Formats: sequence, structure tokens, C-alpha cells
Amino acid sequence: MWIFVIAIFFGLCFASLLYLFNKKQHYSKSLTILLFILRCTATSLLVILFFNPFFKIKKKTIEKSTIIIAQDNSTSLILTKDSSFYKNTYPLLLDSLTNELSEKYTVDKYLFGNETRDFDSINYQDYYTDISNVLKTFKKNYYKKNVGAVILLSDGICNKSYSPEQDIESYQFPIYTVTLGDTTNYPDLYIKDIFYNKTVPSQTTIPIRLIANANNCRNEAMNIKVLVDNEIIEEKEISVNSSRFSNTIDFNIESGEEGVKQIDIIINNIKGEVTINNNSKRIFIDVIDKQYKALFYAKSPHPDLGSLRNILGDNFETDMIFSGEELPDFKNYDIIFLHQIPHLGMENQAEFSKQLKENKEMPVFFIVGENTDLEAFNTIQSSIELRKGAVNSILDIKADYNNTFGIFNIDNELIDAINIFPPLSLPHLEFTYKTNHDVMLHMNIKDVATQSPLMSFSSDENGRKNAFLFGTGIWRWKLYDFHNNNEYDNFEELFSKSVKYLLTEKDKELIINYKDEYLNNEPIIFTADLKNPSQELSNEPDLRMRIIDKHSKKTYDYDFSKHNKSYHLDINSLPEGIYNFTAEAKLGNTTYSETGSFSIVSIGAEAQDLVANSQRMKLLASLTNGKNFNVDEMNQLVESIENDDRITSITREETNYQDLINMKLIFFVILSLVSIEWFLRKMFGTY
Repeated sequence: MWIFVIAIFFGLCFASLLYLFNKKQHYSKSLTILLFILRCTATSLLVILFFNPFFKIKKKTIEKSTIIIAQDNSTSLILTKDSSFYKNTYPLLLDSLTNELSEKYTVDKYLFGNETRDFDSINYQDYYTDISNVLKTFKKNYYKKNVGAVILLSDGICNKSYSPEQDIESYQFPIYTVTLGDTTNYPDLYIKDIFYNKTVPSQTTIPIRLIANANNCRNEAMNIKVLVDNEIIEEKEISVNSSRFSNTIDFNIESGEEGVKQIDIIINNIKGEVTINNNSKRIFIDVIDKQYKALFYAKSPHPDLGSLRNILGDNFETDMIFSGEELPDFKNYDIIFLHQIPHLGMENQAEFSKQLKENKEMPVFFIVGENTDLEAFNTIQSSIELRKGAVNSILDIKADYNNTFGIFNIDNELIDAINIFPPLSLPHLEFTYKTNHDVMLHMNIKDVATQSPLMSFSSDENGRKNAFLFGTGIWRWKLYDFHNNNEYDNFEELFSKSVKYLLTEKDKELIINYKDEYLNNEPIIFTADLKNPSQELSNEPDLRMRIIDKHSKKTYDYDFSKHNKSYHLDINSLPEGIYNFTAEAKLGNTTYSETGSFSIVSIGAEAQDLVANSQRMKLLASLTNGKNFNVDEMNQLVESIENDDRITSITREETNYQDLINMKLIFFVILSLVSIEWFLRKMFGTY
């Protein structure tokens, strides 16, 4: 209030000097009073603005409760006898449900299957069902928001990640479930799962483990055939002795010569099966001629070592030694993994450095941790220099994927996994690059993105390829990947691709980057690098690729597009099968070429088990104090939600502060007062 007192005082004083104590002015009494009031008011307002006061504005809003609709878009819903209903009638029922709810609530709609995404249209094309991801996404994105309920419409079949009921008790929203699909237990013989190594050495035995299931097929015979490149290699017959039957069958086949092998496993079909899509499965195994030798050298035993060792597979022979043990001859190995080597107090530092220098072209995978001797580390490689940072403590460091990384392909699913992996442990370090580095992962410290490398690749002056991982604890990445997906695919892909890159021959001028195996619904992406005689990257010449189907001999010709100094090729789709390719570019008078092979595999997860899991849908509803409905009870869902006392609107009071000087009206008022005063003074003979 003191501001207004001061402002009025100044206004009165200024107006008095002009009109009450100014003897030169000769206005009528009424005009003098009017001019006095105009000048006093304008002056007072200007003085008030000088102090820049603000007003507190309270606004009440009513926030409707949000109803989240999550619709299953997976293929399993249209593989049963009700496929016509779900393609034609069901979308209309869902639209009707949405419209009814929208009258009283805010409705957010999502589709889920392979991933959770905004709703567009139902096409039942997703080849996985991941309900746990759906619930996890809502839990994160709608935290502290007025969510009334989640409506989950699904057949309850989960074939990716872990079972959603594992951590559902901590869920903050009630879940209303609608059980879709067919709950009838028809006779069904099917392949549940196959375990095998994707890469094996030539002229060895390939173990394949098959889990074969049978529902409502008691006393039936299960005949299983194994075909390699369309030739029957082995056949077994098993008697089904229960209504819910499962059996594990082992096969051993010869790998033969180098190349990609197509292996088909087929179970006979019987009368009454709704689908036979799950009676067979095709896999591809890459038989390689060379078996690599890898050395793991560590300060001491560590779970990181086992995690890395396991991903190498049967095409690697591995040795592991620890500090203090006798060093083997490094020339007998194709790659070496160093875990916190060199370390302080290392006894055989001199011999180790000598061997590393002598084998100057052997790739090295460095894992730096709190026990790494930084000074010694800087002497055994010339790619990067490390120094102790200002913070004298062990940091928790998360990974941020570098979107400009391009020395090999990383798909979106792996990127998403990397960005949520648990943190690694590392002391605070300062980095100085001494050669060019391709950084794949940056450090994220306490949710702050940095430009410091967490994982990078480089080549030194001798042509040695190096990989650097700054932090220990990657075993947590593997466990986290398994917890989320029931498999280690993301972890395995990250490090197997890294190792594959390190082992690529350094003297190749043309390098093609690709996956050995693509799913039949994903883009087939190739990238390529071409080095000119000066060993500089160049994409001056055109790069062409011919792809040949191994069995049909059909050919496909493509031209790579040019991006920066590299090449890129994106093929929408190819039929399932094995393909050989030849890539070729001509630079000057020299022709560069590269050959390889890959496979396209079908996704059969959605066809493995087609019986709707009504128990899971009932359990999800029960554990969150929701309700379960069948698809023919959807008309009761709206009424049930309306009668749920927990689902209510929230009145929110929002307080805002607005500076008076930012109010346009006050300037128009002042301008009007001054203008009127000026007009009156001019009209009556003065300014």
C-alpha cells in the first residue's frame, strides 16, 4: 500500500504545482479541477509503474479424470476363428466405447504390441505382445496425473519381456481389463521355443534344443522332422500322454562347410487344429570357416568377464588369466580384452607392455575402472589420454546413445535399451583425444548429458583397432536386459557387433555393415565405407549391390545412396530365406568389391499359443482393484467406470503473478488521461 501512498502524493504535488499554485493559469474553477484530476491520476500511475508492482491472480480449473485405453494390436487376435469379428465388428465397438467415455472424461488411446504408441488404426500387425511395457509406460508418463483408470483390451498373451503381474501390485491406477481372443482349448501341436547358436564353426556338431508342446492332444503322436536346406536329416516321434503336454527334444546335426544353413523343424498337424502356423519354425545358422581365439586379462575375477565371454559363442576359443599369472604369447590370439589392466602394482607390467607393442595390429578391448593405472594406461595406447578429475569419488554413469555414430548399424530397439540400462561405476576422469574417435555412448551423470565418452572406437598410428569402455558393471546391463525381455538380445547385439567390428580386416578398402539376420517385417539396412588409396573415406563412385536368393536364384539390384562420406541402403522387405550379396564400386581404374550373406526370418511368436489367457486378465484387474469383462460385456464397462467413486474430477487452483507494467490497459489509460488533458489545455488557449 505504501507504493500507492507515495504515488498519490507525487501526483497531488505535481498537479498542484501546475494548477493550484500556478498563477499564470486562468481557467474556470471546474476546468481547473478537471485538469488537476487528470494530471494527478496520470502522474500517480506513472510513479506506480516506476516501482514495478505485481498482482496475484488466482484461477480455478476443473481437471477431468483421464481414462487410458490400451488396445492390443498383435497378430494373435486374427489367427483364430474369430478373425472376421476383430477385423470388422470389434473396431466399431471400440469407437463406441471411446465416444461414450469422452462425454465425461479425457480419453487417451494407445496401441501396443511390439511397442506402446499413440493410437492410429488397428491392423493386428504387431508380431509381439509386451503388456509389461504398456503398464510401465503409463506408470512413468502419468505419474501424479489425475488418471481414473486404465482399460486394457487384450488376449493376455505375453511373448516378450516378463509377465506383467510380477510388479503390478505397486501400480497406482485401477486396471479394467477386457479379455479378447478365443478362450477355447482346441487341439494344438506347436513349437514353443528353439535354442541354438546362430554362429558355429565349420565341420562341427550343432546342438539344437526344441521345446514342443501339445494342448488337448492326449494319445496323439507327435512327429518331428529336422530339415537342413530342404533335406530331412533327422526325425523323431513322441507320444503325447497328457492334455497339457510339453517335451524337450535335443538334436545334433553336422555343420558341414562354411555358409548359411537353413534349418526347418516341422511337427505334424492333426485334425481339429485352428492354426498350423505354429507347427513349424525356420532358423538360420551361419557356419564360419575360422574360429577366433580371445584372451581375457583382468586384475581379478569380475562378473563383467563372464557376461562378455558368454556373448562370443562357439566360434571363439577363449582363455582367461588374472594379474600375477604367467602371460601367454599374445600372437596366438585374434583379440584381447583388458579389464582394469594395467593396474597399480602390476607385477608383469614390462612384459605386458612389450607383448602389446610387438603385436601392434591385434585389436584390444579396454575396460577402464577404478583400479586402472592411468599413467600406465596412457603409455600402452596412443588413442586417448586419461587424467584424474576434480571429483574424488566413484560416479554412477548412465549411457546416452550418440545419434551421429555410424561405423555399424544400431537399431531403435537397442538404442532404447541402451538409454535405460543401469549405471556403470567409474572415478571422475578427464579425457583428451589423441586420435579420431567414433563415440557410440556418451556419459550421463545425474541426468546431465555430457560429451565425455562412455564407449568409443579408434585406430592408432599402427592401424590397431581399439574399443574403450569407461566403467565397470556391464553385468548389470545383461541382467537388466533379461529382466525386461526374458533374453539377452540387446546386450548380446551391442557387444557382438563391437567385437565383429574390431575383427574386421583393417586393410579392406570396402567395408559393408549389415546384420546377419533380419526379421521379415523390418527394414533391411546396409551401410558401407570406401577408402581411397590414401586411406581416406570417399563416396565419390557409385556403389551397387546385387542380392541373390540362395534357393530360387532370383536377383535384386540396388544402388546405395550417399550420405556424408559413407553409403546407405534401405530395403523395405525381402521374402523369407537366405541371400548372398556382392557389392561393387569402381574408383579410378580400381574395382572394389565385397561379398557376404544374410537371412530373412519370419516372426512366429504370435502363432505359438493362441488360447487367450483370461486368468492373467482377471488377475491384472483384481490386483489393481479393477474389474474384468469379456468382449461381449463391453457395454457394461462405461457404467462400471461411472460408478467407481475413485474416478473423479479434480479442482485445481492456479496462482499466477503478473507485473503491472506488462498490462497493456494501463498504458492506454495513461495515454488517454494525458491526451484529454492536452486537448483541453489547447482548446482553452494554452499548452
